[in-house]
Amino acid sequence: MSNNSKYNKSSKDKKPNILVVVVDDMGFSDAPSYGGEAKMPYLTQLCNNGVKFRHSHTSSLCAPTRAMLLTGVDNHLCGLGNMPPFQTTNQFNQPGYEGWLNDRVITIAEVLHANDYHTYMSGKWHLGFRQDKYPSQQGFEKSFAFMGGGTSHWADMRPLSRTEIGTNFYVENDTRLESLPEDFYSSIYFADKMIQYLGEQTDDNPFFAYLAFTAPHDPIQVPDKWIDNYKGLYDVGYDVIKRRRLAKMKDLGLLAPNTPLNPGDNKIPSWDSLSKEQQREQARVMEVYSAMLECMDAQMGRVINKIKDMNKWEDTIVFFMSDNGANPKQPWFYAPNTKEQIERDFDNSYANIGRPNSFVSIGPGWAQVANTPLSYFKLTSYEGGTKTPLIVSGHGVKLRGVDSQNRLHVTDLFPTLLELTNSNRPATANGQPLAPLYGKSYAKILAGSSITLHRGDNEVIGFEIMENKSLTKGDWKVLFQPPPYGDGKHWHLYNIKEDELELNDLASVYPEKVQELVEEWERYAKQVGYIKSNGQLQMDTYDNPEEFYVHLGAN
Repeated sequence: MSNNSKYNKSSKDKKPNILVVVVDDMGFSDAPSYGGEAKMPYLTQLCNNGVKFRHSHTSSLCAPTRAMLLTGVDNHLCGLGNMPPFQTTNQFNQPGYEGWLNDRVITIAEVLHANDYHTYMSGKWHLGFRQDKYPSQQGFEKSFAFMGGGTSHWADMRPLSRTEIGTNFYVENDTRLESLPEDFYSSIYFADKMIQYLGEQTDDNPFFAYLAFTAPHDPIQVPDKWIDNYKGLYDVGYDVIKRRRLAKMKDLGLLAPNTPLNPGDNKIPSWDSLSKEQQREQARVMEVYSAMLECMDAQMGRVINKIKDMNKWEDTIVFFMSDNGANPKQPWFYAPNTKEQIERDFDNSYANIGRPNSFVSIGPGWAQVANTPLSYFKLTSYEGGTKTPLIVSGHGVKLRGVDSQNRLHVTDLFPTLLELTNSNRPATANGQPLAPLYGKSYAKILAGSSITLHRGDNEVIGFEIMENKSLTKGDWKVLFQPPPYGDGKHWHLYNIKEDELELNDLASVYPEKVQELVEEWERYAKQVGYIKSNGQLQMDTYDNPEEFYVHLGAN
C-alpha cells in the first residue's frame, strides 16, 4: 500500500506506537482491576500505570463493536447494522446492513498506514469474509485473522454451528488457510503472530498493532497448563462470588460504598436450585473461564515484552477493552444446534470441560456475576450488555486511577488516535463522501488536561442491534428490550447516575422524559439509516446456510 497525501501526513517528528487489545465477551468485573479473580498481572500493571474508565460503552455484540472501533462510524452506517447471519429479509443487501465494512468508511489502519505507520493485525476480524474484505484490504500491512464470530480455540476449527460455516476460517494476509498447526491455541498463536510481525520490522517507523483475542468467547477452552489454576474457587456459587466482587470493586474505588447487590434476573436458575452435579459442572466452567483470562493475559504480556525488547515501550500507548458484556448464551443458542445434538457431538464430561472436543459456555448465571454490579449481559441494551472495561496506559497518558467522570463510546477511539498521531481522516474515499464520525477524541483527557464530563446533559449516545435499543442523554437512559429479557412492547426509563443497576424503571413517573428521549432515539435512527426488522431471517429462506453465504458473495 502506498502513502497518499490526502491523509495529511503528520508533521510531528515523534509519533507514538499504538497497541489496541480487544478481548471477546469479557464481563465488566472479570479483570482483577475491576473486581475479578483471574490472575492478570500484565493488565494489572497497565492499570497501575494508567487509567481505567468506569463509563465506556460498546455495542452489545462483537462485530458491530469492532466495526465502530476501527472506523469511528455508527454500526448502521459502516455496514454492521445487523450481524451476519441475522439480517432479516428487509435488511438483507440494504445500505448499512451489508454484513462487512462498506465503501462509506475507511479504517484507522488505512489512515495510519498512509501516515508512515506499520499496521499489524492478529486475531478476530468478523468484519467481512470475502477476499476484498480481508484485513489486508482494509489497511493492515500484515495480518493473521479468524474471519468469523467464534470457533474452537484449537486447530480443529470446529464452528459454533452450521450457520457459522461461511465465516469459519483463518487467513494470513491474502491467503485463506486450509489448516492450522497441530499445537494451535488461539490466544497463544495470535500473540506468536503479532510478535513475528513486530520482529520483522526493520525501520524506526511507528506501528499500529491490533491484537484481537477470541478469548474468553465460548467454547470455554484452555491448555492444560492453566486449566486447574482456579480449582475449587467457584464451588461457593453465583451469589457468594458476586458479593465478593462487589466488595472488591468498592475497595478499588470503582463503586460507591452504598452500591447495592444486584439481585439479577429471577428467571435465571439460582445456585441453590441446581443439583450437586450441576453445581460441580458450573463451578468447573467458571474455573476454566478464569484460566482463559489468565492465559490471554500471559500472551498479551509476551507482546508487551517484545515491544520492550525492541526499545519501543516508552513510546507506546496501550488501549485494552472488551467488545461487549459477558456472554449468557449456551451452545444450543447457535441455530440449528440443539441440546441433544451438543451432548451427542461433544464430550462435555466433567473431566473434559475446557479441553479439545468440549463445547461449554458460562451461561446466564455466571454471566450476571461477570457483569457485577450491572444488569443483564451481552446482546441486551442494559448496561451489562454495553458497558465494558477500558484501560489506557503508556506514552502520554497522565491520567491515573479510576475515571468516573467521562462517558465514552467505542467510536471515540478513532478520533482519539487521529489526534494522538496528528493525522486527518479524508472527506472522501472510493469516489464518494465518507460517513460522518460518531465519536469524539478523548486524547486531551488522557493527557490530564480539561478533565470534564466528556458528554454533557444535551449530548446523546444512541444504540441498536437486533431490535435491542437504548439512548442515553445526560443522566437519563431509555431502553427497549425484546424477549427473552424484555417484553418488546415498552420503553423503560432509568436515571443511570442514581441507578446504574437499572433496577428502578421510572417510565410511569416521568412519561414526558420518556417521550423526549424516544424522540431523540428516533432522530438517531433516522440519521443512521436504521431498518426495523420484519422478523424473518434471510438465512431461513435458503435450503442450507451455504447458500446464504454464496448469495453474500462467498469466495
